[in-house]
Amino acid sequence: MTHCYYYRALPALLLLLMVPSCSCRKTEVPGVAGETKAAKSAPLLIPRPKFVTYNTRSDAFALTADTVIVVPDKPTSDELSAAALLHREAARQFHCNLPTISAGKLGAGPQNSLIIICTGSAVPPIASAGGKISEPTTDVPKRPEGYALTVTQDQVLVQGRDGRGVLWGVQTLLQVLNATGSGSPAAPAVSIRDWPTLSLRAAHLFHGQNALPFHKKLIDRIFSHYKMNALFLQAEQLRWNHDPGVAPPWAGKPADIREEIAFAQERGVTVYPLMQSYGHMAWLLDNDRNRELAEDPATPYAINYSDPKAVAYLEGFNAEADALFDARGFHIGLDEVTMRGRFPYRSKPKDFSQLYVQAATHWHSYFRKRDKPLFMWADMALYAVEENPDFGTAPSAAAAKAVRSGLPKDIIMMDWQYGERTSFPSLIKLKEAGFKNVVAATWYRPKNIQNFARAANEAGAMGAIQTTWAGYESDESVLDTEHRKQFTAMVLAAEYFWNGGEGPSPDKLPYDYAKIFSEQWNQKP
Repeated sequence: MTHCYYYRALPALLLLLMVPSCSCRKTEVPGVAGETKAAKSAPLLIPRPKFVTYNTRSDAFALTADTVIVVPDKPTSDELSAAALLHREAARQFHCNLPTISAGKLGAGPQNSLIIICTGSAVPPIASAGGKISEPTTDVPKRPEGYALTVTQDQVLVQGRDGRGVLWGVQTLLQVLNATGSGSPAAPAVSIRDWPTLSLRAAHLFHGQNALPFHKKLIDRIFSHYKMNALFLQAEQLRWNHDPGVAPPWAGKPADIREEIAFAQERGVTVYPLMQSYGHMAWLLDNDRNRELAEDPATPYAINYSDPKAVAYLEGFNAEADALFDARGFHIGLDEVTMRGRFPYRSKPKDFSQLYVQAATHWHSYFRKRDKPLFMWADMALYAVEENPDFGTAPSAAAAKAVRSGLPKDIIMMDWQYGERTSFPSLIKLKEAGFKNVVAATWYRPKNIQNFARAANEAGAMGAIQTTWAGYESDESVLDTEHRKQFTAMVLAAEYFWNGGEGPSPDKLPYDYAKIFSEQWNQKP
């Protein structure tokens, strides 16, 4: 009897990939759309896995003084990171010291109370109470970041399709280990097959001099724990070597960025730079010596792309950011360029669409030479009236069309739409314009997160990003303000990004996401 934990019905081809049913004593509770729900005693798993099968005829797996973590004889860095995560959290949550041992160093004869971590279908040959394991007990999903978790009375097997899959399997195991209600760390006998629906599941944060400890906690306790895999760090207000004089007093340091990147990488989160490079340029222009670089010197908001000196000056910052982050892409901003000041002013007679396409094309070419995909906000390729109910900031429908037509189509367009509605035609318009990859950018409103994630999946989008707009300087004190809701919503984002918006509506989820955030943030065992 198979319990699919709060998941929608899948196409027949995917159903063929399900794990074999096991004999269970739990009763099924009919759900909607052909789903079945696990009984109330099942663990709360966030985000919801695709397939979960409980074997109630088998005893639970209990952590004991003899439990060890087993990795292959030549473990990958990801397998070691997953083992380190399990070791660290077992000590913190359960006061258990789980040593990590390579498979070849286990003693001869039957072994039990093992937690085996490996990548792919090749399981290390280990003598167990039930005999040698030579084949996986569960098929590993053939999807990026997929994993299989199999728990029996004697062993736990965590298999990842890739490095991130191994890590996500361990994160699920940590949630399962608190599930029996026995008062001691134990996991029910269960088989889980899971993978993400959206490939990019990102968050957006700002930087600042006090950001590092705050961001580390977010990465460790929220993003990685709930399987978010990317962070876009808006970091233009840093103390850059290119010109330290533009930094505000509260600016962060490059050393903090390096430490944050390394910390995130160990936890499966890739950190990308976001550098505002057209509008929102107060960070560069809001001082007397740089006003001559502005499109409108009276309102130093947008940089003048008709001035080679201004462009070369800006390139220095972006080159330093690219070297510092060394990420697989670069976010160039480019939103709300005409929001303040006269535009165009110094660049006349060129019009808005000509100037905008010129700027974006410049950076596209610049980062193509560095073999880096370019991310940018999509609002200036959309016109609000035309896109209703979606939003856009182009000055006219004709200008928006000219921008969509003129931009290189391999730019990754991040479409921010923050309304709680069911229709998001802007994604379709961007795809129809030829953009290969689009990303849904959500905010804190619960139905916005679910519905836009679902629309992204239906449109074949690359993924989604949960944005925060809580001031340029980022530190933990923001959680004591009205902006806390922007961060508690990260739990919902993780849930709906993983499953492409499918599942119960926010008010019907089996948990209060704000309470879950608080519990996970405070890390009470």
